[in-house]
Amino acid sequence: MKKSILTIIVSVISSLVLFAQAPEMFKYQTVVRNNSGDIVKNQNVALRVSIVQGNENGTAVYSETHHKATNEFGLLNLEIGDGTVNSGSFSEIDWSEGPFFVSVELDPNNGNNFVFMGTSQLLSVPFALHANTAEELNLSTAPKNGDILFFNNSKWNILNKGTEGQVLKINSGLPVWHPADLPVLPMVTTNTVTEIVQTSAVCGGLAFATGNTEIIARGVCWGTNQNPTVDNNKTTDGTGLGTFTSNLTGLTAGTTYYARAYATNSSGTTYGNQVSFKTVLTVIFPTVTTSAPINLTSSTATGGGNVTETGGAEVVARGVCWSKNQNPTIADGKSEEGTGTGVFSCPITGLEPGVTYYARAFATNSAGTGYGSQSSFITQKTIPTVVTKTPASISPMGAVSGGTITIPGGGTITDKGICWGETENPSVNDNKASYGTGSDAFNGAINMLKPNTTCYVRAYAVNEIGIAYGDQKSFTTTDAFYDGFETGFSGNTGGWGIISNNAIEGAYCLFSSINNSEASLIKTVVKSGQVSFYVKGGGSARIDFYIDDELQGSFQNTFWGLQSYPISSGQHTLKWKLATWCCGSTAAWIDFIVMPK
Repeated sequence: MKKSILTIIVSVISSLVLFAQAPEMFKYQTVVRNNSGDIVKNQNVALRVSIVQGNENGTAVYSETHHKATNEFGLLNLEIGDGTVNSGSFSEIDWSEGPFFVSVELDPNNGNNFVFMGTSQLLSVPFALHANTAEELNLSTAPKNGDILFFNNSKWNILNKGTEGQVLKINSGLPVWHPADLPVLPMVTTNTVTEIVQTSAVCGGLAFATGNTEIIARGVCWGTNQNPTVDNNKTTDGTGLGTFTSNLTGLTAGTTYYARAYATNSSGTTYGNQVSFKTVLTVIFPTVTTSAPINLTSSTATGGGNVTETGGAEVVARGVCWSKNQNPTIADGKSEEGTGTGVFSCPITGLEPGVTYYARAFATNSAGTGYGSQSSFITQKTIPTVVTKTPASISPMGAVSGGTITIPGGGTITDKGICWGETENPSVNDNKASYGTGSDAFNGAINMLKPNTTCYVRAYAVNEIGIAYGDQKSFTTTDAFYDGFETGFSGNTGGWGIISNNAIEGAYCLFSSINNSEASLIKTVVKSGQVSFYVKGGGSARIDFYIDDELQGSFQNTFWGLQSYPISSGQHTLKWKLATWCCGSTAAWIDFIVMPK
């Protein structure tokens, strides 16, 4: 099995913590993490530990297996020398013949399929174990209770413990308490300092061993001199094991500081590794990069960015701004998401389809707003958006309506107009009137209706994506007198007759093929309005229309056409006369006469 497919890895925290005198063994701690770096808590694993002599690839003089469970912090405590022996004899190792290394293999499933995870050197060897095999310790005086024994350069050294409970490191080795029942202090590491601005920064640490009692305080101490202690500035960030975050405040701009995490139990305080940092002297705009917009639709997208530098002050706002014009700013369209540094994303909304937009990420601190590089994107095209105009100039025969194209949809408008019918949701397959191309507003007449009839109308517009309809409007034509010749004719035919073919409305219409024939109708009009009728001629026919013997118009059209003329209130005589404008046969048709009652 390759290491790259493991779900758990081991990170060695301390290869030698405490040495015991009897039985012959020493303690070993590891922290188990998954391949994402997350601590694996409360899980059974198997470790195969080997003592290797000479170098990292040297001969294994001893091997044993442990089946243990990690604790809630992923910590695993072993006593090397107390496992299930695979080979060699722990008691027969000659610790004076070093150097020695600890080799670790792991089975994350607590079985026997071990994978090599790494080797670490034992920088000091167990005092009690080495004392059993060494001929002499080469000490000027005998060790006493409270001393620290340190093995380096092939010999043992004595270091007086000094302050009660203080752990000291000497040269390249690790200190060894003697005897084994002396107090044990916590163990802690210091995090890297981040979010450094003029007067504050963020640090923290990991307390991964409690010592012989619980950790009662932990945090970070700092100062302008190296190796700060809790007597300097410090934070207090909880108790117990685990990671913690510390906010360092009250700093001076442009100043170098040193910081160390600390942990305190009843035996004393220990410190982690020292880190240094320098606060910002002058605040400038934040540094931010722009991510290419994704998830494009006709009206929305997702933008984002990454605030990589604060500029020396807290980033109080970050987000994306956009516009149809290049180099958009926060005065244009914008959306915000969070504060501080790091990667972020946020919605871009209210866009028009098929339009090129420009976007930039931004971040704001006390100095102002910084922008990332510009990115462009094009929204998806869609069908147009059209609004139907409310019908006006309603008459017995129709009305006037139209439409407004509010959004062309990003395409080219190839047709637009109105459609209508006596049933709801009319379409272009019903009655329609087309009014050209382009996205300008338009008006049009609705004809061929009956008096006192409800009509439904919708505007429409077409582009390359498809056809769109506006909202539906309805109106009812006004009441009027009308004659469709379906039940005869109340006027004087005068050579005209009613026929049952070629009608434009219904089944019947008025017809004549006799030159100079006249049809007349006397009606009383209650209120002023219009008189309308349909008329068609054939051959050399000319049809003259009179109101009260005054010529209103002459028609020579060879197809049905609607004619309308104003008429005042009172009694009037309407007359249609068939004449000829040339030679040959003549024919004329009249249908659907409408006027105000």
